Amino acid sequence: MAFSYLGPESPRPLAVISEGFQKRFRIPNFPAWEEYTFGAQYDKHLFQNINKYMELETTDRLCYIGETKGSLADAIVSRFCLLKPMLTVVPGHYSYVETDSSKMLPIRVANVGSEEFFRLQAKEKPENRQQFDKIIIKDAIRYFENPIEMYTNIMKCLTKSGKLLIIHRASTINTLPVFENAKQRLEETEIPFDDIIKDLKSCDFDVQWEIECLPILISKRKWYSLLTSKFPPQMEILTDFEVRSGIRELSEGIMKYEGDMVEFNDRLLFIVVSNPASRRRGFPSIKRYNADDMMPFPKQDMNFSMEVDEQLKQYVKGKQRSGSRCDTVQKSGIVFG
Repeated sequence: MAFSYLGPESPRPLAVISEGFQKRFRIPNFPAWEEYTFGAQYDKHLFQNINKYMELETTDRLCYIGETKGSLADAIVSRFCLLKPMLTVVPGHYSYVETDSSKMLPIRVANVGSEEFFRLQAKEKPENRQQFDKIIIKDAIRYFENPIEMYTNIMKCLTKSGKLLIIHRASTINTLPVFENAKQRLEETEIPFDDIIKDLKSCDFDVQWEIECLPILISKRKWYSLLTSKFPPQMEILTDFEVRSGIRELSEGIMKYEGDMVEFNDRLLFIVVSNPASRRRGFPSIKRYNADDMMPFPKQDMNFSMEVDEQLKQYVKGKQRSGSRCDTVQKSGIVFG
């Protein structure tokens, strides 16, 4: 069985405009084990990055928060040979309703999923909470009604040296070949990655982040099959009609060239969160991954100086004093000279 839809063979003017469109564009089905994957090459680079940022040990207790569609949970257990049972938590749930304008309206179902789970765990006494060495959040930020509270509750369930890894496909830096309607809808609904950084910063955690480009080599028909199945899961906000129209747009647009294989990159944001290593600093660390830890934090009472020549004097207000080369202007405790 294969999905198919008719081309524009009638009325005749449309058939002339779309001369290269096949009469029946057949999209094949794929086995369940490879239905929601971008291929072996992509998986290899994805797990290399997870290892790079998480440093998973076989004895770590891991919690995975992510969609069931395309879940990495079983593959992580297998690839990293985890000895302890891994807890998988569904991030949340949306109920989708099709509107009169043929668009899907997502309705959040409250008190369901990871947010409620960690809220209840945070209320427990420390000795009664479930403790994890590592926690992974994969493409699930959009489910959080109160992200700051969620991050705070998660960190309470981490061991002292534990790490939280957030893997996020930000729509503003998306490089997947999706159709124009999907791109616009995703930008309207997805959380900007800088908002995630700001929320984590407000919680006083140590945060390191980096954008990685993962290569994808895939057949066009496999890519169309993924879109038809509304994968990646963010595509759930689109109706079947919008997806079919979008596939037509791709097949007659950027993917209308000879050959079945296409190659592109997937940009993912990797954010590593941990509890501050030392409270003596008095400030959280927010930086790119592997940035210099010895970089000083800016002080609040800093003096700056600037030379002021005769032409600039008329624009500067403040207390002036003579200098050897030029005048020095001082105002509000800050010296310009």
